[in-house]
Amino acid sequence: MAKKTQYLKTMEPLLLNAGGETQYFHLLPSGTPLFKDHSFPEGHTTYVAYINIKGAFAAETLETDKVNFSAPIWARTVQKEEVSKLMSDVPVSKDDLVRIMKARKMTREELAQIVRDWKDE
Repeated sequence: MAKKTQYLKTMEPLLLNAGGETQYFHLLPSGTPLFKDHSFPEGHTTYVAYINIKGAFAAETLETDKVNFSAPIWARTVQKEEVSKLMSDVPVSKDDLVRIMKARKMTREELAQIVRDWKDE
């Protein structure tokens, strides 16, 4: 009998902090499979997500002396107060927006306020 692999499937988009950039949002889409790698006593866990890349892309080859080197990026949930900025900075699908709002237990009134505050540019 083959051993089964357990993994997590994200139920909401997660914000990615890539390379220390905090002024721009990057989203890990909901439905992304994550494989647990290691839990740390400080309270965070690293996960592995496999990405298929089709075609050539610009990249730099680097070397390190560190064994089992990894340079993880941070991910976290979208907070209520960030939804408005997220909607103006990133193309967010209706489904992802609904998932974020449900996960944060946002009310229709809170969404209506975001729409009232929306500035067309």
